[in-house]
Formats: sequence, C-alpha cells, structure tokens
Amino acid sequence: MNSFRGRLQSHAEGEADYVTVGIDDTHVRIWAENRRIGSWRVEDVKCERVTVFRFMLELDGVPHTFVPDDPAGFASSLNTVVDLRPKSRFGLAERVRAAKAERQAERT
Repeated sequence: MNSFRGRLQSHAEGEADYVTVGIDDTHVRIWAENRRIGSWRVEDVKCERVTVFRFMLELDGVPHTFVPDDPAGFASSLNTVVDLRPKSRFGLAERVRAAKAERQAERT
C-alpha cells in the first residue's frame, strides 16, 4: 500500500484536515490520526489533477480537494496526469512544441 500525507478539504465543508491516503490495488483508504474517514474501491474514486500540487477527489459523489506532500507519487498511484491540451491551464506541451518549431525555423 502506498500512503500519502496531505490536506483534504471537502467542498461541502470549510475546514481542511491533515489526513493519510492509502492506495493499494483495490481500495483508497483515508484516515486522520486514529480516526478512519472511509474506504472506497479504486474504480469508484474519481481523481483529477487540477494544478501541479492539487487534486480533486470525488468520494461518494462529494468533491474534495487533496494537496499531498508527494504530488508526483500520488498522481502515479492513481494513474492521474495533468491535462496538457492547448486550452488547458497547463498548455506547457504546446508551448514547448511551438518554441522548438520557432528555433528550428530560425536555424533554417
């Protein structure tokens, strides 16, 4: 099981809690200190990376923001990537391709 510490905030409630999110092949489990918050099957958890450091987790239909201490490890555990399409806030891939094309054009 991979474990990630971070801040979890429900969009329905104002307070963010420091939690541990445990991910294995079948379940995502969340607990804070000695209190179990819940357990969900991996296929029932919707995870979207909204910034480099923040993730939107949908648990039982309720959106939560999770800011893990290890964003890269967390993303890879849930097979989540940053959307690099041009209209995305993170259009980095398109900007890199454009810069390379400009440099290539300058050389010729």
